[in-house]
Amino acid sequence: MDYNFKWSGQSPFNSSGFGYFTPDGQEIAYIKRNRDIGQTFTYKEKVPQKIKSITVRLGFGDNVVRPGMYGQSISLQLFEVTGQRKLNNNGSDSTMKAFHGYPHNRYELDIPHDRDDFFEGIKFEMLAVVRGFKFPEKGDFGFDNSMNIDPDHKNLKGKYLDFILPEQNQIILEPEKEYAFLIMIDSIGENRGFTLGNLMYGNYPGGHGIRREGHGIFPPVKAHPEFDFNHPLNRTAVKTSLFPFDFEERILIPPASNGYPDVDTRRDLEFYIKI
Repeated sequence: MDYNFKWSGQSPFNSSGFGYFTPDGQEIAYIKRNRDIGQTFTYKEKVPQKIKSITVRLGFGDNVVRPGMYGQSISLQLFEVTGQRKLNNNGSDSTMKAFHGYPHNRYELDIPHDRDDFFEGIKFEMLAVVRGFKFPEKGDFGFDNSMNIDPDHKNLKGKYLDFILPEQNQIILEPEKEYAFLIMIDSIGENRGFTLGNLMYGNYPGGHGIRREGHGIFPPVKAHPEFDFNHPLNRTAVKTSLFPFDFEERILIPPASNGYPDVDTRRDLEFYIKI
């Protein structure tokens, strides 16, 4: 695995970006975490209907499609969303900077106080896991399969990914209920990943972005960037930054709106649900 310390200080090992901060201004290093990304949404039609497909859009920024992603297996996990939402400001009010969140460099830049806010009280009841999807091959983007593609190539940006559910699926959406989906790369590996088009401050009233990170522990376990990733002091930080090896164990970790470095409390993906 391509481990990476999230840490702005000096380290002889692979590191980039910033950690998160404590109320007294101390930066805490952590290890970049595996991530599943998705969205909650509210079904607004008047009669129950079966979901047919979910469409999302690739991002427009950096590292749109990493080199090891082409042709990889992908799954969808679907949930019914219940509970009573409560916003947690993570201890940062309007008089201070957020303790983590874009633009990350808390030493020199203002991070709006709401950038580390997250929801508590949300419950995710798993409805189904649908497997058997594949990320497009290079040829699907108009490239020769032997080419080395720049992860930021313009032909990758903004392309749509369609997840058509099998005919036999029985996922029925009920009026005025909230649901969610997560997109999962089945097998974690080096240089596997892609970005999704989104707005950090979205305008969709029926839901928000969600993610599953590592073992679902927040905040991330402290790492020690002065030692390598195999050092005993980093053993727990590494383990909790990765998804469980067992896929069935992974899907039991509940998603959240919290995340590091960014939260998804106000983020919306560009997504479409076909019924």
